[in-house]
Formats: sequence, C-alpha cells, structure tokens
Amino acid sequence: MTATTEAVAATTPVQEHLDGKSMPSLPTTPTSASSETSQALSEIFFVESSRRKHSIKIQVKLCPEGVYLRRETDQDDHINEQLIRIDDIIGSRFGPRLKKRPRGGLNSCKNPSRDASQGQEQQPDRDNSAYLYIYAYLKKEKPLRRVQTLRILRFRSSNDYAENLQTAELWHRTIREHKQRNSTTIDISGSVLGAGAGAGAVKHLLILLNPKSGSGKGRELFQKQVAPLLTEAEVQYDLQITTHPHYAQEFVRTRKDLLERYSGIVVASGDGLFYEVLNGLMERMDWRRACRNLPLGIIPCGSGNGLAKSVAHHCNEPYEPKPILHATLTCIAGRSTPMDVVRVELSSRDKHYVMYSFLSVGWGLIADIDIESERLRSIGAQRFTLWAIKRLISLRSYKGKVFYLPYPKEEEEQQEQQETAAAAPQGKETPRQLPVEEQAPPSRPISLPLNVNGDVSEEGEFRDLAEDLNEESETDPDQFADALSMDRSIFRQHADSWHSAMSRRTAYYSVGGQSIRSNRSRMSVSQRIEAANAEFAELVPSGTIPGLQLPLPAADGWCCEEGEFVMVHAAYTTHLSSDCYFAPESRLNDGIIYLVIIRSGVGRHQMLNFLLSMNTGTHLPPGGDDPFIRVVPVKAFRIEPSASDGILVVDGERVDYGPIQAEVLPGLINVMTTNGQ
Repeated sequence: MTATTEAVAATTPVQEHLDGKSMPSLPTTPTSASSETSQALSEIFFVESSRRKHSIKIQVKLCPEGVYLRRETDQDDHINEQLIRIDDIIGSRFGPRLKKRPRGGLNSCKNPSRDASQGQEQQPDRDNSAYLYIYAYLKKEKPLRRVQTLRILRFRSSNDYAENLQTAELWHRTIREHKQRNSTTIDISGSVLGAGAGAGAVKHLLILLNPKSGSGKGRELFQKQVAPLLTEAEVQYDLQITTHPHYAQEFVRTRKDLLERYSGIVVASGDGLFYEVLNGLMERMDWRRACRNLPLGIIPCGSGNGLAKSVAHHCNEPYEPKPILHATLTCIAGRSTPMDVVRVELSSRDKHYVMYSFLSVGWGLIADIDIESERLRSIGAQRFTLWAIKRLISLRSYKGKVFYLPYPKEEEEQQEQQETAAAAPQGKETPRQLPVEEQAPPSRPISLPLNVNGDVSEEGEFRDLAEDLNEESETDPDQFADALSMDRSIFRQHADSWHSAMSRRTAYYSVGGQSIRSNRSRMSVSQRIEAANAEFAELVPSGTIPGLQLPLPAADGWCCEEGEFVMVHAAYTTHLSSDCYFAPESRLNDGIIYLVIIRSGVGRHQMLNFLLSMNTGTHLPPGGDDPFIRVVPVKAFRIEPSASDGILVVDGERVDYGPIQAEVLPGLINVMTTNGQ
C-alpha cells in the first residue's frame, strides 16, 4: 500500500538483526495464550547504523501499556526511551518481509484476513527471518496531530523459519489481546457469533458509503484513505454502497440480522447519511437493543461534517488537515460514548409525523443558506460561504411564535434533589429515574413493573416478605390462601400456575426472600413477563411534552416569544459543520438543546460579525445582554411560523414547512469515540 510504503520511509523502523538473546521467560507455545498475556514479552534487537561502526542495542518490551523501547548509548551511559501507547497502536502484522509496492499504486478493498494469509504464503528470507510490523499513530500536542509511525521487528533467533514465525505471531497475538482488553466497548477485530448466526462467524463493521458525497469523490477517498487503515487494524468489515436516497435508512430498518452480524455501523459520508441511519434504527422493532448495542461512527466524506468535527472536539483529537484519517482512527479505537438524540415532531397540512435528530433544527438564515446553496454543491464546503454573502445582502425576517422550556440551573437541580431526598421515606431508597430509552410512556402502561434488567420489580406485584418473621407486617394474612389452600376449586383455577401448591408442573424457588406473593391472574408469570417485554420492546420513545396540537401551559415553565425573527436555530452538538463552532458549551450527552434566537432589527454589520465569528465560537454575545441575539439552554422547544412558505431543516435536511417541536432524549445512542464513557 502507498500509505505503508511512505510510513516506512518517513520513520526510523526498529528492525534488523535480532541477536538471538531472548528473555528466559518468553513463551513460545501458542496454546498458553491466557498465561502469556499476563507476562511482558521482551527481546534484545540491534539496529545497524551507517554513521557508526557498531550496531545500536535496543531492548523492546511489550506490556499492557504498549511497546516500550529502551536504547543505551556510549555517551555517559545516556539512555533514550520511548513508549508507544497501546491506544496509539491500531494493529500489527507478522510474516515474511513485505514487498514494497510501486509508489502511487492503489489497492482494491480486500478482506484483511485474506491479505494476511496471502502474505504468509510468501517465501521467507534466506536467513529464515520473521517480521512483525507494528502500525501506530502517535498523538502529539502543540499542534495537536497524529504522527504515522511504523516499527518493524525482525526475529531470527533460530535457523528454523517456523520457530521465528511462531515468536512473531506471539507478539502479534499479545498486541491484539492488549488492545481488546483496553477496548471495552467495541470489538472491531471481530467477535465470535452464536450458533444461531453460524458457527465460526465473526461480527463485522458495517460501512455505508455514499459515492456521491461531498464533491462526488466518496469512493476514491475511501479506497485511498480509509481502506489502508482498516487493513492495518485488521478490521473485518462489510462495505455497502448507497445507490439512491433513503437506501441506508431502508437497509438498516429492514436488515433482520443487523445485531447478530455487525458490531457497529460506520457512515462514510456527510451528516445526511448519518441522519438516515439514525432514523432507520429508530424504525426497527428492536430499536432499544439496536441503539444500545450498535455504536455509530462517522467518517467525513461529505461537505458539512458537523458531527465528525463535534466528535473530534469531544475526544480532543485532531481534525485538520486529514479529517478522514483522524475520523477513521476514532472509529477503529473500539470505544463509544452516549450521545443525545432529539425527538422532532412536525405537522404540515394533514401530515403529522415524528423523526429523530442528532445535529440541529433550523428556521431562518442558516437554514436558508444550507438548502439554497445546494445548487453549488459541486464546489464543496465553499458553497456555504458564498451563499451566506448573498443571503446577508438580502436579509429576510420571519414572523411567528417560539416556545421553549428552559433547562434548569444547577442550583435549582440541587434544590430539587434535596427536596426529593427529604420527601423520600426513611429506610427506603429513592427509585432512580430511568433513561429515556427505558421509560414507558404513561399512555400505554406495562402490565408488570420491570426494573432496569427486565426482571420483576421488588416493589411491584411480586415482592419478598421480611426475612424476620417475628416482625409485624402490614401484609394481609389471607393473601396466600389461594396458593396454599386445599380447596379443589381454587386448585383447578391455578392448576397450571407455579403458585399452585398441588400442581405437578410447579417448580418452587426463592427469588431472594422466603416466600412470594400470589398472582391472581390466570396467566403464568413467564407468559406475563414475555407479553410485557414484547409490549415494552415495541414502544418508541414517546414525548413528555404536550402534543403539537395542544397548548403549552406557562405553569409548567414554558416561555413564549412572538414577533419577527431573522433566525431560530437549535443545536445540540458543538459544530454544525467542520468550520462552524456554533455551540461551544455543548456536550455529546449533556441533555441540553442550545436555542439561538435572533430577532428582527439586528443590523447587517452585527450579522456579518456573527457569521464570521462562528468558526471560532465567539459569535454569541457574552452575558445575554444583547437585545437581538440570545442563546437559551432548553430541554424542549416549539416553533410556529405564521406564513405558509419557508424553509425548515432538521440535520441539514429540508422538511415540510409548518409547526415543529422537539425535545431531547439524553444518551439514547452510542457514537464511536477514543475516550469512551
């Protein structure tokens, strides 16, 4: 590969001439892998120096923290040390020496395991040496960047190539185990599936690529910049090329083995394709499990790329000058972080529908620039700048109403927690509030009270009695009469229930106490739990705010502003595009929507400063004293345009114009990051 050839030339590989002095504790049998990883592997290597008459002695040690290199010099016994962190290593490869390909040559997208097997079939060197290639991208500060590094270790302690290859394979396998242990969220190297999915099958990454993203070079960008990194990291993946609009949404929604086959979904395109994938997941019957078990990644091949920049900002990772390289490294890091999703409800004419957003909702100036500049898509991201100038010259205003539910301040939240703790009865824990994805809407109650793990709640219909039978209890003494009575009519009523005392099909067991409460339903407990789980799994996240057709009561904390607006834009990520630092205070999972309201009457000079300052995040007025520009942290909002013609955008995609409202669902999905939380 071109990238690999350039990396070898740009770095000083630690390679050449292993002198055969291996550590006595170095295991060589591949069957004891579990005990091998607990020990640090160490070898002595020599590097030939053209400027010196003797070789340089280097000790290389592989430990859970990474690869540790220690070099001794003759100058006052000075020691040079370097640690390549395991987080910076993306993969390794062992076998004979790799042949350099012609500079500028391209590789087709091949299965990494197939490439590795073909490489091992090559003939070894005359001295029967085996090689280990360690691929790393070292993180550097000031300026923040990733430096591509390749370290090559040459093993020739034996005259037998098989033994040398076995030692190199041991190092390779140990690196993989250290990385898998360090990557606690996603197993990008492939995890073995169950028998139902096929014996020996492994989970792959699903990569959805839009070949027309950005300037129409999506396929070329993937082959040149993404595929080589996936090969170095030994990532097993399935590549799906989108062929028409909503292809990704339909694929994710209808693929039955999505959870069984894939360990995550990576979008190689702009924010529009990520929007399709998110809404496709939310349309699945098993959306809860899909959102929890399938982390989503983004590789910025489009023109907007707001999410990719926001993820890089969250991880303190570099973005420019190689955004595709850095985003790919984030996707193969094997970690994820919860991210908020916003439930958007729209009503236009006779239509009423719900969609899910991850980036922003816009009405006014920025929405006009985003949609109307589509005719200049061929020039890439510069289309936004050119159209912003045009729209600033002919500044528009829109009449309507804006409602919002302010996000409570920290003092108010602490006061509410203290009041809740004081009101809770002593001796009992205050039930914690479930995340949005685990809450059941009040309109469709669940027949059984379930806890987080899906088990029967201890405070629900079935609960354990006090362990001390001598203590007074408020329990009705006759509540177990039907389960213990010898009355035949009662017995026949519960003949197939495990509460029946005489049923031959009964199995008595303890749930944690000494006895259980009777169930007076004819359904068995297992049947009721299955029915409740099926009903619970089918529920989509329901809104906690009044419907779009209902009024918003001021008594619940809703605020209303009416008049003419230049723009109303709601953002819940830091960046709307790669160069638009719109909400500097935003976090991926803070549960806050940042609502920016610009009223009519603002001057063009002030708006020009606003637009020019968005790339640095200094566009918002400090203190909130500006009479025209304000930013309000909210949990939900509603926009009611007065006119019937205009532009509304959700995540950069145009939607039907009309009343729209949204509320945040904290931490609903997981996105791939380098510092998983």
